[in-house]
Amino acid sequence: MSLTLRPRRRGFTLIELLVVIAIIAVLVALLLPAVQQARESARRSQCRNQLKQIGLALANYHENYTVYPPGYVSTRPAIRGNTTWCTTGGTQHAPWHAMILHFMDYEAIYTKLNFNVPFQDTSNQMIAPNAAFISLIPSYQCPSDKDLGSQPTWTSYVGIQGGGPSHECTSTGCSAAGQRAFWSNGILYAGSKVSNRDITDGASNVFIVGESRYTGAAWGASAKQDSCGYVRNMAGTCDQINLYPDRGLHETRGLSSYHVGGCHVAMADGATRFLNENMDLAAYRSLGIRDDGLPDGGIQE
Repeated sequence: MSLTLRPRRRGFTLIELLVVIAIIAVLVALLLPAVQQARESARRSQCRNQLKQIGLALANYHENYTVYPPGYVSTRPAIRGNTTWCTTGGTQHAPWHAMILHFMDYEAIYTKLNFNVPFQDTSNQMIAPNAAFISLIPSYQCPSDKDLGSQPTWTSYVGIQGGGPSHECTSTGCSAAGQRAFWSNGILYAGSKVSNRDITDGASNVFIVGESRYTGAAWGASAKQDSCGYVRNMAGTCDQINLYPDRGLHETRGLSSYHVGGCHVAMADGATRFLNENMDLAAYRSLGIRDDGLPDGGIQE
């Protein structure tokens, strides 16, 4: 009887196994940033498309009503050149976000809202009956905004009140004195009724909506105008883009985002742009103003 000897299988040595694990780790380390970058690129593209949708809705509003919606409806509308209108009280009704819903395929929410009553009370909170109908609207949220997962009604997009190196008026009687700023030289501000003929710098040279990671407010929030006044969902082009790392009392003073290097804006002509956070500050400020006669500059595609 003969025995056939089979060759013994040779397994991995410990060193070989460690080499394989090391190679896999290197490959993962190389691929992970690329995957993350691809995901952020997709989120950035989605954000830009959403701003495009908002810009078109604002254009449709103008086509139907011959003016853009007010930044928010107010019984104390802004008076340009008057430095006290933001601290004189009044009642604040619907913000611009709510007024364009029927041009953004959100008719079901739009029809539930009562536009004849205030949207904001004196404590800076939304009130009944409209507070009950403020729900998630994905088109108002940047997919890169990491704060929105736990705050489904918040918005990432603010109307541009105007801009410049200083505000037109500001809250004076609270801890936020000098920080919560108001403007009326842009397109969307307290009681605004701006039409294309008022945008003498040209619709392609003026911001109408931009990104902000600071809002901390639902898209249906409005404002309050008193000694501790506060504008919700609007900002001016005053402080540099992405200047502040976190939300605070300065959110009305500039634009920001969670995109690397800058933020998106929609122009009054409906075009969207990505602004470099290091763009010339004077150019950035002038692009928030509808009629200062200064040329466009510093915008990157």
